[in-house]
Amino acid sequence: MISNPNLIYYACIAQRDTILGEISKEPGIGALAHQCIEKTPPHHSLYTHTVRKRTYTFSVVDPFVYFAIFDQDLDQSEAVSFLNRLKCDFEKVKGSGQNSNGGNFASHCFQAEFDSIFREIMASSDLDLPNAPPASRNLSMESSSKGKRLLLSPLLGNKQSQGLKKKKRLSGEVNGELCKDVMSTMEKKLDVCEDVRDLALPGAQKSGSLHSCERQKAKQVWRKQVWVVLMLDLFVCAVLFGVWLWVCRGLKCIDS
Repeated sequence: MISNPNLIYYACIAQRDTILGEISKEPGIGALAHQCIEKTPPHHSLYTHTVRKRTYTFSVVDPFVYFAIFDQDLDQSEAVSFLNRLKCDFEKVKGSGQNSNGGNFASHCFQAEFDSIFREIMASSDLDLPNAPPASRNLSMESSSKGKRLLLSPLLGNKQSQGLKKKKRLSGEVNGELCKDVMSTMEKKLDVCEDVRDLALPGAQKSGSLHSCERQKAKQVWRKQVWVVLMLDLFVCAVLFGVWLWVCRGLKCIDS
């Protein structure tokens, strides 16, 4: 289903703006995802938006939202297939679970089920994923070597720790700028979609008025041409009448 799991940065299931379960590859990406969930496009069952080499995809089945952040290199059919599989498996779990009352669910109440669903989807793609507990879901896709570096980093000197703090601040600033960029571009794109619907009728009226103007211009040109032809006919008739009078020397032809 997914040719390269490294192209999936984040995935979640939400009820309106409440996240019921999530999996994230990068620390801090959950905050950006939550803001995207709050701005879920209305009147859309499927919505995708690409910015800064990342594709943000929504699959909406009210009141649930299936959201994921992919690398732009991931084929769109794979992304949609992934969300559809996520939706189908969650419907089965929700229908047979204890929280299937159809009301409002608590935050991350389906986290364990979501982890299981995500592992099954990745397993169906012939991928090897560790059985990480829900508490470590943000690091479930990290390599073991990176985990060792994270454990050894506190043992380094003060300069190293200061460098790490600077990196964290920089990453936070970058994430903030990315969040603003994503949200602003999404709002602009949604505004355009809504404006297209609102302007559909006025646009038709404008096109109709343009056609009427063209018809009026055509009528005016036709009238001018008719007048020109009539004037030429009158001129020719007057010339012929003059010739006839000159040949007949007035009205003598009629008198005779």
